[in-house]
Amino acid sequence: MPHTTDKRIRNEVGRLLYLPETGPLQVTGNRPTLDPKDRGQMAFQGLLFECLMSNREHPHPLEQPGKTAMVGISGYLNSICHQPAHLEIHTNTACRVASRLLPFHHEDHGLCGIPGLRPISLTRRRVRLLHQPTGGRLDLVDSCRWHGTDIMRMLFRQETDWHQRDGRSPPWSQPHLTDEEAAHRECWAFTSSTPLRSALLMRSMPLWYRFDLVPAWVTGHPTRPDRLTWDSHADTDHSKVVDLLTRSEARIPGARYYQKTPCSGILEVGTGSAQLISN
Repeated sequence: MPHTTDKRIRNEVGRLLYLPETGPLQVTGNRPTLDPKDRGQMAFQGLLFECLMSNREHPHPLEQPGKTAMVGISGYLNSICHQPAHLEIHTNTACRVASRLLPFHHEDHGLCGIPGLRPISLTRRRVRLLHQPTGGRLDLVDSCRWHGTDIMRMLFRQETDWHQRDGRSPPWSQPHLTDEEAAHRECWAFTSSTPLRSALLMRSMPLWYRFDLVPAWVTGHPTRPDRLTWDSHADTDHSKVVDLLTRSEARIPGARYYQKTPCSGILEVGTGSAQLISN
């Protein structure tokens, strides 16, 4: 029975990816739609994935020096969900996560955070963000529904206060992309790995929570491919990660994996690829 099959698949995908039990989940055929089709949204999600998939040993170039602003975001997240016009991230502290993602000029390091990201509205429960260069949308959905938007505005001001110390005007307060932000345009350029990185973002929750990994995305160069690397744990078999990404109900459509060793191999999606390495 199709309806029974749809419900079984939806429940299994929800279990694997920590999706909310209630709320809309888009369906194509009899399968939940986990990934966007829009190139701009994918480009934004690919950049967001790189920023979140970093650790102390492999901090993202846009991370703040000596801090773990973006590295620590995963600890606040409850689910990552695809919606037709935007990405939803459910979190315990929407305003705090926003403060760590929004662009900030560090006087010694330069630009930190996601260049081009702008807050566009607040509700009692949501911080709505727009990535200007790609048109990508992100809603940070707070686990608490506050009694009014005034409370959410107060929380947002408190969490972003450090962006505006000493009378600073942060990049996200500007209506247009700043020259400093525009200099990072390669960060959001659509490349062969963009669909892969966007798809990995949508399947990040079990990497952090179910498998208890501390993964990092390391961008490659002409003589070395992109890598998604993590320290292995005694109870985390490399094959479990591969199964999630290529064979489970939450698999990446069309993903292919070519094993090299028990702890490494190549993951391909379309024309993009990356090494998966558990150290």
